[in-house]
Amino acid sequence: MFEKYKPKKIIHLAAKVGGIKENINHPADFIHENVLMNSHVIHYAYKYKVKKLLATLSNCAYPDIAKKYPMTEDQLHNNLPAPTNLAYGYSKRMADIYIKSYREQYGCKFISAIPCSIYGPHDRFEDEKGHFLAALIKKIYFANKNNQDSIKLFGTGKPLRQYIYSEDLAKILLILLEKYDDSDPINIAPEENLSIKKIAQTAVQATASNLEIFFDKTSPDGQYRKDISSKKLFNIIGHFKFTPLLEGIKKTYQWLETNSERIL
Repeated sequence: MFEKYKPKKIIHLAAKVGGIKENINHPADFIHENVLMNSHVIHYAYKYKVKKLLATLSNCAYPDIAKKYPMTEDQLHNNLPAPTNLAYGYSKRMADIYIKSYREQYGCKFISAIPCSIYGPHDRFEDEKGHFLAALIKKIYFANKNNQDSIKLFGTGKPLRQYIYSEDLAKILLILLEKYDDSDPINIAPEENLSIKKIAQTAVQATASNLEIFFDKTSPDGQYRKDISSKKLFNIIGHFKFTPLLEGIKKTYQWLETNSERIL
């Protein structure tokens, strides 16, 4: 690919990702595949003299329990990531070390960004391996289609999550590709940090359904909170208007309805 296209700039988004059950059941796959992807992309970007590379990490790489919230970039390597996604989290920490090392030894203009949880059209709806919000939207879609009156979700509904609409993230990454050049990563997230229960209620509202929400408290919650601070980001790009969660879920649900026969 590098030989054929000779890219001058790269936004590296490739990763093996999945929900909490996937991470718990396949930790070796998660660390092996992600470390390989990161090491190959970063090394060959150096070898083929790519002028700028931006790699996305994950807020899963942050400590399971932090000393302060929202977490800032200098906390990335403090303590272990959550046990439910330890392998994936560490693979993303390693990407940060790769970038720092290639900058230090070879002077490469490689940077990294740490987004919060992402959702939007073209998300992973087609199987049971997607993240929470995609799985939730899919569950609501089938409940509405089958005239059900309720849905059941994992855990207690208490954990807190930040979500960013995929198109917002894309716009910010393009700005950072031009404006940011530092060895330390940079967080990307709206300030809003909502409980799983509140997100589920918002999703039901956005899809104009009257579903009742139940929680299976025998299932794992995952990390309680992993909210990140975007103060550094705003100092660089200025004010950014994020898509409200209600609006973003509505757009995502409409996209799923339009494409359901193709992907479900």
